[in-house]
Amino acid sequence: MKKNYKIFLLFFLSSLGLFAQTDVNFSASAAWGGFMNVTNLPAPNGDGVYQFGSAWGIPDLIAELNTGTNTVNLKPNRVNDSDPYWQTGDLNGNKIMDANMFIQDNALRGTTFTFNGSVTSNTLNNTGLYAGLDFAVTAFIKVFNVDYSAVLDQAVVDLRSTSGDFTLTMNATAYNTDQNIQYGFQFIGPNINNNASFDAAYASLGSIVVGENSTLSTIEVAQKSFRISPNPTKESWTITSIAKPIESVKLYDLAGRLVQNTTPNNTTVNISSAQLSKGIYMAVVQSNEGKSTLKLIKE
Repeated sequence: MKKNYKIFLLFFLSSLGLFAQTDVNFSASAAWGGFMNVTNLPAPNGDGVYQFGSAWGIPDLIAELNTGTNTVNLKPNRVNDSDPYWQTGDLNGNKIMDANMFIQDNALRGTTFTFNGSVTSNTLNNTGLYAGLDFAVTAFIKVFNVDYSAVLDQAVVDLRSTSGDFTLTMNATAYNTDQNIQYGFQFIGPNINNNASFDAAYASLGSIVVGENSTLSTIEVAQKSFRISPNPTKESWTITSIAKPIESVKLYDLAGRLVQNTTPNNTTVNISSAQLSKGIYMAVVQSNEGKSTLKLIKE
């Protein structure tokens, strides 16, 4: 669960130029991690005993990321192993799979933030599953203790009953020491037989597709007034205004700290990133037309 700074985060600034809160919009390009908890089927089909939990690859969860459409397709798990430990010979497997796709970002400690997305398609159904077993699919924010043995706080939305945009909010101002903060998606249900003879039945179970929050994504329209090159960068960004001269550029890091303040009074400004750490930065660009917020990426 190493942190990768190639995470596309969106920060909103208030009209005064201060961070009101951190807003994280779903991005298929983010460095998603995966974790699977495996439990035997509950009675009467099994004993319900927890088996193990371990890191899993995103494709194995199964979560299909598409950077072209900026979506993730969340589907029932289908373990690619014919061993009787996993399979029963029927459509349903022997295990309950608790698949977690997440971003861990401990820089969110001590802040109030949101995780936002949009359910763009929901064709998920339980046809053919064991009686009493339903799929549970949620978006979540979770605050874990230092060794992940306990969830200290969480916010959850049921994606099965959600259509369109959703927003989760976490006040993590009290968590500013060694807690672990994650946000993402959880899909719980029985594993489905991997035999090709069940392909049609598996497809009929459907899926849930999640994309970016359409309301938040409109913030990026402001970037059409400017050209940023290169972005991402390793050394510097050049911001060019299409219309009015740029009066000032204030650059903020993930924690909302002002790291640079430039007053070019020109249609072009060069911002050095040589002394900055890898990650996402937000540039508040002021002209006589008002303020715009641009997302800059340091590789």
